[in-house]
Amino acid sequence: MSIFASWIHGTSIKPQNEGYYISKTYKGYAAIFHTHGKEWFHFAIPTPVITDNKRVMVKKVFVFYKTELSSKIVSIHVYDGGIKIPDLQFNNLALTGDHSTNLDNANTWQIANKVEMKYGLGISIEVDFGKSSPTGVPGIWFTSAGADFEKP
Repeated sequence: MSIFASWIHGTSIKPQNEGYYISKTYKGYAAIFHTHGKEWFHFAIPTPVITDNKRVMVKKVFVFYKTELSSKIVSIHVYDGGIKIPDLQFNNLALTGDHSTNLDNANTWQIANKVEMKYGLGISIEVDFGKSSPTGVPGIWFTSAGADFEKP
């Protein structure tokens, strides 16, 4: 049983609604968004769908992020191509803080029942930015995302 890890840089993230932001910046170290209200963001993870003539199984996903002010991650949904994976939906979250440089339990999701990949892994993140305040506009940084795969 071998493991394959695949990561992608934060600057590759795609916001669901282009043009909606008060501020959208791509730096060498992160994609940074400032706005208010809720918004979805999407990572396409390079996926080794077949290795040695066998389909790979996803066993863990990661999203490295840093929240600012009132922003928080409220949902993580994982897809295989256009199919939402039922066991890989994490809702009613309230993730905040700086989880942008190391694996921890606020940016890593283990998968109890490993899922065979067929089309390619997508990770969707819903952020609730909250409202602007006198101290500034809420924001989030995305530095990286990825997944661990293994052969059956």
